[in-house]
Amino acid sequence: MADTSAAFLGNIATLRDKVALVTGGSSGLGRAICQAYAAAGAYVVSADLSPDVPSQSVVQQKIGKDSDLVTPTVELINKKWPAPDPRTKDSLSVHDKSNTHAVETVQRAMFVQCDVGQEDHVRRAVQACVERYGRLDVMVNNAGISAETTTQTYTGASTRTHETDVSILDRTLAINVRGVWLGTKHAVQQFLTQKPHPLWGQSPWNTSNASEASQLSDTNPSANNLSGNPSETSEIHRGWIINIASILSSVGLAGSTTYCASKGAVLQLTRSTALEYAADGIHINAIQPGFVDTHILESMYQNVPGIDQTLKTLHPWGRTGRPEEIARMAVYLAGEGASWVTGSSMVVDGGYLAQ
Repeated sequence: MADTSAAFLGNIATLRDKVALVTGGSSGLGRAICQAYAAAGAYVVSADLSPDVPSQSVVQQKIGKDSDLVTPTVELINKKWPAPDPRTKDSLSVHDKSNTHAVETVQRAMFVQCDVGQEDHVRRAVQACVERYGRLDVMVNNAGISAETTTQTYTGASTRTHETDVSILDRTLAINVRGVWLGTKHAVQQFLTQKPHPLWGQSPWNTSNASEASQLSDTNPSANNLSGNPSETSEIHRGWIINIASILSSVGLAGSTTYCASKGAVLQLTRSTALEYAADGIHINAIQPGFVDTHILESMYQNVPGIDQTLKTLHPWGRTGRPEEIARMAVYLAGEGASWVTGSSMVVDGGYLAQ
């Protein structure tokens, strides 16, 4: 009897040849997601204001000196996970149509400058992705801010709503809500114009000719058949959108009203757009992290005595999260394991919301 484990598990740990755009990819969760995607075989576009990694000396001490928090994300990825040699069948290459023997190597990752609050920036980021890699498969709307707690002068003192300047609200909503909405809009527009990405390790680039690649999903039902059984109805999986929300999408926190409001909006935006595009084969889900050791917590660690222990006790697991633990969920949501998942929010919080 044949081993059926592959039929049950599929390729849940691979994103081979998918093309992902990750906003806020220079640091924190976005940086970890970019690395995880590259390790899983995807081609990655890191979109951020700058490729430079922000200083995070305290976070560096917490997560260990062996973790590289200095080398720019794209540079790090292209060193650790280089794209396959263009002469091999496993490569994603750009061919010169006038010379079938001319091949230009495509690097595993690239950087694009992007302010997610500006529509032209988001549009250009998607265009740059398509120009380089030919398509877009996964959009991670990760870029976000916590304007109330990330200033260099933050001391941990609670700022109530009537004491908060409206500019904090405007800035937070522009990035955390408008940015996610714009990322979703322009990713969906691209998804709807391209052929669905074939599943089960089949690549639209690894075919003998371009016309075969463009017609793969129409002519090979098993390419989109999640069970691998040709007798079952073929499914289309046209794209994946992952929005980074927060545990504060679901519960409140005094002194963080603008952040909580913005992340609550991300959760509802995720659910509503998932309903709009499920029939198009577009998966839209969210991740709700707990407190994770990234640059967002750096000012708190530097300026608030005892905050490290306080954050640990807030989580039943007894510690704050690590960026790679959120990144693993992002890999799952962009892969075959989540073939029947949309409109959902995955909580990765060390038990915070269970209390």
